[in-house]
Amino acid sequence: MTGVLLPRLCTCLVVSLLAISLPAEVVTAQVRPEQRPPPLPKRKPKSEQPAAPPPAPAPSPPPAPGTAPAADEVAYLAPDKAPVFAKAPGRYHAPDGFGGHTWGQTRAAFTRLSDQPLMVRAAWTRGVARQPEMYCMTGATGTVCTVDQVLNALVTRLEGGGFHVLSEYRIDGQGFRFKESGVVIFPVIYQFCANWDSTKKEVPTDFAQLNRFCGVRLLFDTESTEQLRGLPADHVTHYDLVLAELISQYGKPSGFLKRGRVTIETENDQSDKRSEEDRKFSTWRWCPAADRALATSCDASIVLSIDPDSGRAVVLYSTPALWEYAYARQNNNEDGDPLYAVMHARKSR
Repeated sequence: MTGVLLPRLCTCLVVSLLAISLPAEVVTAQVRPEQRPPPLPKRKPKSEQPAAPPPAPAPSPPPAPGTAPAADEVAYLAPDKAPVFAKAPGRYHAPDGFGGHTWGQTRAAFTRLSDQPLMVRAAWTRGVARQPEMYCMTGATGTVCTVDQVLNALVTRLEGGGFHVLSEYRIDGQGFRFKESGVVIFPVIYQFCANWDSTKKEVPTDFAQLNRFCGVRLLFDTESTEQLRGLPADHVTHYDLVLAELISQYGKPSGFLKRGRVTIETENDQSDKRSEEDRKFSTWRWCPAADRALATSCDASIVLSIDPDSGRAVVLYSTPALWEYAYARQNNNEDGDPLYAVMHARKSR
């Protein structure tokens, strides 16, 4: 009898231990078989099984860097529908400022600019040597020069030396519109230049008086190369309109020559009349500085330039102070200066 009870007692202990060690939901599942999951359906023959769904398409890879987005549709503007501009003046006359401000005003005179500049850059240069000059007295016996006058003429005199600092500001949300063409300018970047002759890396105490209005960058959008491929060859672009308006206001730019094109076709010529080549755009400059010169000789110069791939264009008004800054940056950087490249119509390094 004892031998029969021992196995039963051991069995009860094992069941009790299992009931204590297992989670409640597992134990409940053992005593309530109606909650067990239903049996799996019988596997259908291979011929009756539904076809497997097609694999999900792989995500499209991101565009490669530098790939231009699809061109937006641009309305065609025929030459006879373009605005008519006034006749160009015979000689170039420089703009005296922009937006109600004249060149040379201090930064403090601008009350609506943002508190923090968009960009501040500086450069130092020894300067550019001026050509020797000699002034002598003219008398009855001819021109007579003293020893002092000769020695003074041999002294090297430098221009544009010292530190040059450029800071750029904008007025949030401010834009303009060209009066005749209607092309929108946005954003407008105001430029301020400061220059002092020193070799010490110290900001002078009168920096606020030295920091003066020296230029402005007017940015606008025009048709990109991709957009122009879907338009007739004689389409008048925003760039063409801005160029025509600048000419009507300030005169023709340096080296400007309007060229026409004559196409001779045979009677049976069924080829496309439009040239396969993309349109070419030039960088136009009004009163630029001579090559490798320190600055322009005018009160202000104008540059019109474009990036054809992006359709982003700029009109740059620049005083001699801005040219001197660009010269200093160009001659103190191995990679050159992009502002100098635009002002001198050169390719960036």
